Amino acid sequence: MATSAVETAKQENGSRVFMESVIENNKEPSSFEMRKVYDGFDPSWRVIYEKQTVALQKFLGIKRGYIYSRDTGIMPLIENIAKEECGVSVKDRWNPMDIVLVKKNMKDVVEGTIKEITTIKGMSKDAKLEILNAYMRETLNDKILIGVSLKAIKETKKVATQELANMAKGSARTTIEYEPKSLKCNLTLGKKANYLFDTGELGFDLKTESGGSIHGQARNFQYSKARNVVQTDLTPKGKDAGAKLGKVSSVALDEFLESVNLQRPPSASRHLHIPAVGTWKKTDIDFWVNLYNEIKDAKVGGESIDFGEVAVYQDRQKVGEGIETVIKTAIKYETESKDRSSGGRFSSKLIALEWAKIWVEIDQKKKLKDWCTALYYGAKKEFSSKNGPFLKIY
Repeated sequence: MATSAVETAKQENGSRVFMESVIENNKEPSSFEMRKVYDGFDPSWRVIYEKQTVALQKFLGIKRGYIYSRDTGIMPLIENIAKEECGVSVKDRWNPMDIVLVKKNMKDVVEGTIKEITTIKGMSKDAKLEILNAYMRETLNDKILIGVSLKAIKETKKVATQELANMAKGSARTTIEYEPKSLKCNLTLGKKANYLFDTGELGFDLKTESGGSIHGQARNFQYSKARNVVQTDLTPKGKDAGAKLGKVSSVALDEFLESVNLQRPPSASRHLHIPAVGTWKKTDIDFWVNLYNEIKDAKVGGESIDFGEVAVYQDRQKVGEGIETVIKTAIKYETESKDRSSGGRFSSKLIALEWAKIWVEIDQKKKLKDWCTALYYGAKKEFSSKNGPFLKIY
């Protein structure tokens, strides 16, 4: 769907305008009207907006009379207060709402209350955030103030689903388990395409209590950058297929890892042994060779990690094998800019090795099920009492 923040803003404003027109005026906007808001609007987007709107209507019931906000109005007001008064550094880690509805006849009361409860003298920012979340739960439950998170809707889905999130502390949780034999960190270089690792990720599968399956991947999501942040993303598959759950919050990762005395790997640009392109040293190469040798025979969930064929291919012919050869060849490829993605995939794969080691250590601490559950709720943004409530449409 979205390819940039600018494109995302246009798409979400499209949702806002379409929903408001249908729900408040009982009329779908024309294509001409929609293209004023989102220049990429086409028939496929009309179908998506229709599905989103039906889901929101189902939640609202007969209620009408809302102001729909994104870039102006109550949504940026709430965002600014959360950051300035409540210590929220990244809005989506707290609350992934994309648009906000507020009842017209309650707007001034809601805004005044939010300002009042978040400026109490002597109260910590964490305490203010708890109070803000509690007020937003109350007003969401009463359908007065509604933050809406919009997720991708597959073409094959006839209707979108609507679901409330973060509405109560200590609510029942689904237990998520690791799917045995699914942890993969493929170290084959150049077999599918010259100069590139076949993937840049650490891949894995999770399973839900209901038998659903979720695919996870930890990787750099912009390979054209030689050194970038590696993020973990979860997507339902099979009978649970639909929208991505999303990227796992770094806060959720850190909270869990700290609880088991582990630490999240640094980004590739800050890693002590991932130097700038063209400045590799023997000590850097040795670090990654040793790391691979340390975990190559380790087990997660009772089964070995799948590293694929640790070898180098060129023009579909094997030209070398072994971890040291793979790493030295990858260094050569990124130094010579053999492909614009060579460096990005390489550094992403190295951080994936770090994550593989963390999975091994978590399993050794007998915390694998807890880890998988933390990943799931971290992707849903439902991992802490500090997470704000919202309505998810997906």
